[in-house]
Amino acid sequence: MLRQSLAILSGVALLSGLGAVFNTPSYAAGTIQFSCDTSSQLPATRATNTATGASLSVIRWYSEYFTGSGYDPMTRCQQVSARFQQAHNTGSLDYITAGIVNGMPVICAASPGGSCNASNLLFTLKRGVNAAETLQRLFDVRDGAGPALYESKGRTYVNLTKKLAPLNASRAGAGSNGGAATPSKPGRAF
Repeated sequence: MLRQSLAILSGVALLSGLGAVFNTPSYAAGTIQFSCDTSSQLPATRATNTATGASLSVIRWYSEYFTGSGYDPMTRCQQVSARFQQAHNTGSLDYITAGIVNGMPVICAASPGGSCNASNLLFTLKRGVNAAETLQRLFDVRDGAGPALYESKGRTYVNLTKKLAPLNASRAGAGSNGGAATPSKPGRAF
């Protein structure tokens, strides 16, 4: 009787563990940390898996368009990296979409079916820029990354969880650049 109870209990524990594994985002092997990387010529918003050391450049900042408003590339990099981190920490960074806030094109964190607003804004684009096209370029959604793309009611959503999946690379597979895996495609420049 005791053996049967232990066997049932072990089976329940195993199934519970498997459920947790299959419901965990692919980058959950470590914590994703977004930061402004200034080690190269252009500041870049970078995502790093703190457990594996794998990292990838999400956005490289070069545009001086917002400098007159006090947002040079370095300032934008720092502020946008902090917004990515805050959205990630609150669990609202699973999907990214494009929209308009205060008459300006923006990229924001939103659930499928959701829209952009001041509270989920990640970064503002130049006036007149097509935000949806920028979103597609930014995350290479036309480069064979179909599963990461979700379209709903004329709005495109990029599944950032799937786009960050390469950060789950093991340390053994990482390059010789301080444990960080070299991405196959660098971040897009803005």
